Amino acid sequence: MPEIRVIPEDIAVNTRKGETVRDALYRAGIELDTPCNGQGICGKCKIRMVEPDNVPETPHREITEEQAKEGVRLACRMVPKTDMTIRLLSEFHRDEHRILEGDRDSSFSEWGAFEATSGPARRHLAESEPRVRNVPAVAVDCSGGSCIMHYDKEEPVKLDPWQAGAKPMGLAIDLGTTSLVVSLLDLSSGRELATTSSLNPQIRFGHDVVRRIQKGSTPEGLAELSECVRDGLNRLIDQACDDSGADPQEVLDVVIGGNTTMLQLAAAIDPEPLGRVPFDVGLESGRSYPVSRFGLNIHPLARVYVPPIIHAYVGADITAGLLVSRRFFNPDGKMLFVDVGTNGEMGLSASDHYLMTSTAAGPAFEGMGISCGMRARIGAVEAVITDGISTFEVHTIGNAPAEGICGSGIIDLIAAMVRLGVIDTTGRMRQPGKTEGLPPSVAERIEEINDKPAFRVSGKVYFTQEDVRQVQLAKSAIRAAIEILLHEAELEGSRLERIVLAGGFGYSLRAENLETIGLLPPHTAEKVYFAGNTSRIGCVRMLRNVAYRRFLEEKTGAVKHVSIETRPDFMEQYVAAMEFPEPESNQ
Repeated sequence: MPEIRVIPEDIAVNTRKGETVRDALYRAGIELDTPCNGQGICGKCKIRMVEPDNVPETPHREITEEQAKEGVRLACRMVPKTDMTIRLLSEFHRDEHRILEGDRDSSFSEWGAFEATSGPARRHLAESEPRVRNVPAVAVDCSGGSCIMHYDKEEPVKLDPWQAGAKPMGLAIDLGTTSLVVSLLDLSSGRELATTSSLNPQIRFGHDVVRRIQKGSTPEGLAELSECVRDGLNRLIDQACDDSGADPQEVLDVVIGGNTTMLQLAAAIDPEPLGRVPFDVGLESGRSYPVSRFGLNIHPLARVYVPPIIHAYVGADITAGLLVSRRFFNPDGKMLFVDVGTNGEMGLSASDHYLMTSTAAGPAFEGMGISCGMRARIGAVEAVITDGISTFEVHTIGNAPAEGICGSGIIDLIAAMVRLGVIDTTGRMRQPGKTEGLPPSVAERIEEINDKPAFRVSGKVYFTQEDVRQVQLAKSAIRAAIEILLHEAELEGSRLERIVLAGGFGYSLRAENLETIGLLPPHTAEKVYFAGNTSRIGCVRMLRNVAYRRFLEEKTGAVKHVSIETRPDFMEQYVAAMEFPEPESNQ
């Protein structure tokens, strides 16, 4: 997809299909002044094209004819078709706690094996780092009359079939329990051409890995699950190739990140040993496989690389994600990495100790299992804002009428209800008619559905008492696991230097709300950095430079897995984390 270079911030942003410049900049941590919320009304989000030729104008009363000729455009009305360089003209805010989904990492200072391939420096989050040169694992040599494929450390093979003029392509795949994401790259240039995503079609067999393991523990169930996810991936691959004009037969390299259960199901390997002690993993990791192992409809000689797997419940998606913030392996650092998803995997680095664990958080933070929950799409409530006294504002994606509520909106809503006193520290919601002390505009939102209290968010979107309980279960599982890692490392949460939160909805989260609901330890909100889909980013980086694969293979050998399910203190921590912290205004 097109790349936007931004002046004066000196960063580059890879856009997504159909995404406006405004939204791409927001992902990169640059928030333009857009009072109309990107509706093209206010005319505040002005940018200037450095090379305006052949770039469509965005007519508006705030842009004169002369300015338009000079390249002035509205960021909220521009969908890039080609690479471009822009200069920011309007006021903007730089969010220091949002990590760019690109090939820059402001947190890495220990380059090690990468020094030999480093290029010019680029600045991000007010820091500098070398940019790693594109050194893919695969190369094609057609100089001798026939085409030969050189793949990593393997013996060269004759590439047949291979069309004249074809370019080596690669796929970065994030194989999630809930979602599938596929990115297509040109391996010669390292350029990302297209990204496609969908729900994991295996969802119909259950939202969590335990149900998938149970289903896949028979030959018939395994065949059904394997065929299901392969069909989903192949549809996304075809879509990515259609979007970019590429041919699936040009794809020679794949890096696939995912939790261990999803990877084994995709590879048609019996998952039953993953569901019982000693949780044996049947898929070797840190190595490449023939594409037939995963049933992908690409070139028959393509290879599929599986990043290192730590444990049955700490998979290749987490190790790939650590490439987004490689400070995790800094022996002097104190850093927590948390993937907020169905499985709740996390790692802690402290005093040269690298600890990892996982917990069954459930799909509540992804909008699943919530009465009005939905994925982050047009019409989803993505933000709720309150001053904790009387105001209650709801924002939806696309400024459209509310159809449901997605992960970021769920966390915001719970935090707002805690601050306003709609729910108490135990999670119990006020009853209709028993709203003493609540502002009238908030009290009137408390209604009754099926003889139980429910909170009207917007229109027909409600949040029920059972929804609150589902969030409590999810957040307490994650918080309990965090506390056990901290205890194992003999580290207080307040001493953490950085908390990196991964997850597809991370860019819309607000750290203070995560602390308000008790998902994070007290006084850590200012240390939070949001990293988005780190599994996808890490897989992209391993496609672009094979040295990243060696880096992970070496570093993950020092990681210790902490089995929280065998610890007697887990349930104690879990129960304690169920309650919401007392709001500061009430303390």
